[in-house]
Amino acid sequence: MAFKMAKGSLFAVLLRSSWWYSVSIGLFILVVSLALTDAKYVVLSLTGSLPFFIIGAIAAYKQLQQPSQKRVLEVVQQAKKMPAGVISEKIAANYIKSGFETSVFKGNGADLALTHGSKKLLLSSKRFKAANTGIEPLKLLVAAGQNTEATGFLYVTLGEVSDAAVKYAQEHNIELVQPGRLAVLFDGKAKVS
Repeated sequence: MAFKMAKGSLFAVLLRSSWWYSVSIGLFILVVSLALTDAKYVVLSLTGSLPFFIIGAIAAYKQLQQPSQKRVLEVVQQAKKMPAGVISEKIAANYIKSGFETSVFKGNGADLALTHGSKKLLLSSKRFKAANTGIEPLKLLVAAGQNTEATGFLYVTLGEVSDAAVKYAQEHNIELVQPGRLAVLFDGKAKVS
C-alpha cells in the first residue's frame, strides 16, 4: 500500500511552499516547547519540531533543483523568438538522452513522436505562443494520439491554461510544459521517464 499525502494537509502545503516556512514553524515549536518546559524535555521538544525541519529540508532540496525566476524569464524571452520546430527539438533532446527516438509526426495534432520501447509520446508546440490555452488543442492532441496508440502527451505553452484544460490534461496523461518546466528542458536538466 503506497502512502499518499492529502493535498490539503499541513505537510503537503508546506512541501509546496518556500522551505523557510517549515523551518520557521519548527523553530517556533522548538522555542515554545523549551520555554514551556524550562528546557527539561529537550528530546521531546526536538521530536515535536523534527517533522517540520525534515519537510523544510525536502522543500529546500526540491526548490534548489528548480531554475530561478530570472532563468525562467530568460527562457521565455528566448522561446518567444524561436519557431515551434526549434522548441520541439530542444525538448526532444532531453528525451533522446534518455533513450527515446524521435520522428516527425505526420498529422495535425502534434509535431514530434517520441518512442522508447512500448512508450510513445506525442509532443505539440505549435501553439506555444498563445496567450491562453483552452481544451480544444488538447483534444486535438489526444485525438491524434488515439490514431497512433500514444501512451502520453506533451503540450508546450507559455500562456495561461484554463482550469478545464488543466483538468482535461490530468485525465488524459498530458504533461503541460509551462515556463518553469520549459526552462529545465532548455537547460538539459530534466528528469525524463
